Amino acid sequence: MTVLNINHIYLNKSTADLPGEVWKDIPGFEGSYRASSLGRVKSLDRTVPHPRLYKQFVKGRILSQSVHKNNNLVSGEPMIDLRVTLTIENRAYYFNTRRLIYKTFIDPRLDYSKDGLYVINIDNNGYNNSPENLKLVTKSEKQKRAVQRDRVLPYLKTADRSGWKKNYSTSKPVAQYDLEGNLIKKYPSIKEASRQVNLGEKAIIEVAKGLYKQWNGFVWRYL
Repeated sequence: MTVLNINHIYLNKSTADLPGEVWKDIPGFEGSYRASSLGRVKSLDRTVPHPRLYKQFVKGRILSQSVHKNNNLVSGEPMIDLRVTLTIENRAYYFNTRRLIYKTFIDPRLDYSKDGLYVINIDNNGYNNSPENLKLVTKSEKQKRAVQRDRVLPYLKTADRSGWKKNYSTSKPVAQYDLEGNLIKKYPSIKEASRQVNLGEKAIIEVAKGLYKQWNGFVWRYL
């Protein structure tokens, strides 16, 4: 009996079905792409337009998935997201793999722009995108889950409220550094830094105060 390592399934490029694997058409991409119950995604054999040959046969294949790791600001542990790209008529569509699997096997109506709901991995393993390991949650439920797992630092537990207004002043000059400590740029105020880098003022303030080590790959310090 073959034992599959769930963390490595997305790397398997064999077009042969894996043990227990079921394939279904991806909603909106029927006839071109399918997703599997083990979290793999494949293109199908098809004929596409060609500028010189008019038409060209393209053999189906297992798609590569990219791994995005964001280290948690509190625990330091990586949060794993697998992502995949589908292409139709030279137009690329980018998907979080777990959302694609959920949409294919559980609810084809899933639409974040309309419902604002998140798809999470029940076992917290971003490599395990089988349908039974996926769950739909609201933003507040997702945040509550992160608190329960000690993956967020509640601000009110560490805030010095004696100087609340002063500490939250957006007029303080601030400097931006990379993770190696190299100065990137100085800003006359937090408000201006927020505007130029398209990052919330609160995020800059909390890093500058030492509540978080970094945010989106940048370190902030008051001048």
